[in-house]
Amino acid sequence: MRLLFMILLTLTAFAANSVLNRGALVDGSTGPMAYSVVRLLSGALVLWGLVAVQNGFWRPRLHPVSAIALTTYIISFSIAYVTLDAGLGALILFGGVQLTMFTLALFVREKVRWPAYVGAFVSFGGLCVLFLPSAELHIDVVSVGIMICGAMGWGAYSFIGKGSSDPMVETAQNFVWALPLALIAFSLSPDAITIYGATLGVMSGAVTSSIGYALWYSILPKLRTSSAAVLQLSVPILASVAGIIFLDEFFTWQLGIATTLVITGTCITLRRG
Repeated sequence: MRLLFMILLTLTAFAANSVLNRGALVDGSTGPMAYSVVRLLSGALVLWGLVAVQNGFWRPRLHPVSAIALTTYIISFSIAYVTLDAGLGALILFGGVQLTMFTLALFVREKVRWPAYVGAFVSFGGLCVLFLPSAELHIDVVSVGIMICGAMGWGAYSFIGKGSSDPMVETAQNFVWALPLALIAFSLSPDAITIYGATLGVMSGAVTSSIGYALWYSILPKLRTSSAAVLQLSVPILASVAGIIFLDEFFTWQLGIATTLVITGTCITLRRG
């Protein structure tokens, strides 16, 4: 029961990141690079403080692959959300994450049982139902490609997290070392940020990202890679529901069917996988 609660809390934080990011960038006054820097800076400060309270003086160790994967995800995530809607962006992101994690699991010869494939298929089918009215949906191909890059970054970051032995410390280290990489990217392509955008960036970095990612790293060692991949397919549904609650969007039959299919697919994966 405790693990289930932690999973639900973590996936809710992931969905909140989509809503906060889209909300900050939707009017064009805040740029994705500045938003990414604020998000990483606030997350790094909070995590550093939490680790310092527990361990006293602390010097973060560099894990370059994790830092690069996290930076790739956060910057790509922000750039793509300049044009993509919150729910659609989450669909592309976590659909790509699922493929990345399944591929990595097969690459390292982790056994993926057939219920995991069935659950993934059912869940992803539900996400496709969610966006059936594609004739009215104008998608920027470049943004889709950028979000797929972010999916690969997050998929790799999650896969590495399966070996985590100290989730809080490792998440703090990753944020600290991702920050200078984001600052380099910002220096190459600087943009502006408003007080409102910065506020949402701090909320995302200090709460839904830093704490959410630390929880995710604590959960990952308890899950198969396939289960972790399918679980994240719940995030687009949560993001769409958040859009209804906070952005006055309407409930549709597609959302109802999609929710049912995603929950069903997730249960299949977790029950047997």
